[in-house]
Amino acid sequence: METFVKVLIGIIAFIHIAFLVVQIFLWNTEFVQKRIVGDFTPEQISAILAQNQGLYNGFIAAGLIFGLFISQFSQVSPSWITIFFLVCVAIAGIFGSITLKRPTAFLIQSVPAILALVILGLQKG
Repeated sequence: METFVKVLIGIIAFIHIAFLVVQIFLWNTEFVQKRIVGDFTPEQISAILAQNQGLYNGFIAAGLIFGLFISQFSQVSPSWITIFFLVCVAIAGIFGSITLKRPTAFLIQSVPAILALVILGLQKG
């Protein structure tokens, strides 16, 4: 059973890597536009994508909150879960600033996450 679950998790990870490739690199191709965008208006697809992005931001927040609580009950402080999600937030802010061509995402997302990572690193060291 353990092997089956690992294979299943690998498949799920692969599917999400495919989503990443489609959404970041292939979104404007005719193939993707026909199959995903279809008959949606630009406003409809924008709203759908914003909702999807909001959900993923909720997952990041949930991961950070989970990391805060799990570190209270674990011998490991800070929790590797918290560090993982802080790195994700920092990368997302950098990527957002590059794609939006505005420093706002970096300032709002990356700077606090990097600051928290530095403080955690200083506490650990």
